[in-house]
Amino acid sequence: MKSQSIDLKLQKKLQNINPFVYVRPSISAVTVRILVLLLIQVVMLLLTKSYDAAILIGTTALGGIAAASVNFLIYHEKPFQFLNIIVQGIFIGFLLPQEFPVVVAFFITFFTLIISRCIFFKSVNCWINICCVAVMIAWFIGRQYFPQFIITKDLISLKNSSVYLLQNGSFPIYSLDSTITSFLNEKVFSIFKVTIPEGFVSLLWDTNSSIPAFRFNLLTIISSVIIFADNAFSFIIPTLMLCVYAVLIRLFGPIFFGGSFNQGDIILAFLTSGTLFCSVFLIQWYGTVPIFLSGKIILGILAGIIAFLVTGAGTSPIGMVYTVLITNFVNIFIRTFQEKNIPNNQSVTQESRNKSENQGNEL
Repeated sequence: MKSQSIDLKLQKKLQNINPFVYVRPSISAVTVRILVLLLIQVVMLLLTKSYDAAILIGTTALGGIAAASVNFLIYHEKPFQFLNIIVQGIFIGFLLPQEFPVVVAFFITFFTLIISRCIFFKSVNCWINICCVAVMIAWFIGRQYFPQFIITKDLISLKNSSVYLLQNGSFPIYSLDSTITSFLNEKVFSIFKVTIPEGFVSLLWDTNSSIPAFRFNLLTIISSVIIFADNAFSFIIPTLMLCVYAVLIRLFGPIFFGGSFNQGDIILAFLTSGTLFCSVFLIQWYGTVPIFLSGKIILGILAGIIAFLVTGAGTSPIGMVYTVLITNFVNIFIRTFQEKNIPNNQSVTQESRNKSENQGNEL
């Protein structure tokens, strides 16, 4: 009897130590994960001798560190908030062209983050993506540093505009491309009786864009698997966005420029303009998505339509940034409508917000 009593007391103590089970990782854990994934891409920039891009990202990271330090001195927030602001600074560097003046990039990053965190929102959760706001400001200040559209109206009307751009030297083709392409065509795509032309592997590996977020699409795809694997972020919004965007590009992309129906180039649209990078890391930042599943589905579909209207067929230097910002505004209307019209959801919504805000306090 005494032994059973001890066991019951021990069991109660264990239950008190860890009374909750979390269905998703904390904000701090997700932030560390994103930081590691971004640093891998920075390493790739160094390996490809893109030192200007790495320096620019380091500069905006310093801007984030400065903003986080001021925010910590004012509010004495927990460490994960400090790291979260630094990650936002790194995002800004990834979305700026490597030729952008580093001093200007530092001050844009610092003032945008410090104003948003210390004056307006004061939380990791806000209704608009601050990183994209900073990039939009940089666009208006130094538009001449951003790359131009590579694709023209005449190219959009072609069936495979990406092939033409590859053959024309607009994108680099690496030495191993031919070997890998031949292997894939022989062992994989032959099953479906299709082939891919030389150059697509290189486009997936490194587009050599002046904007770092547009370059390493394969690493971004691998990052998406890691981020979505344990429900750190919902895959519903980015998946629906990419699917709707792909369908619209395929069916209607060339029509507006004298092309044929169902001839759009999905590969060019996905592997340029930072489409994959923004859909993985930015389209559903904390506070910018609906609470309910129906709202997420609607937002994902609308995000794909917005991407088609704003970014177009690809090679846009800032189209995806505007897509994210417009989607943030659409999210406000979706959340407001759902909170007012779905019965008994007001308390649930508030509870969800509280959980979201407090999630980062648990490791």
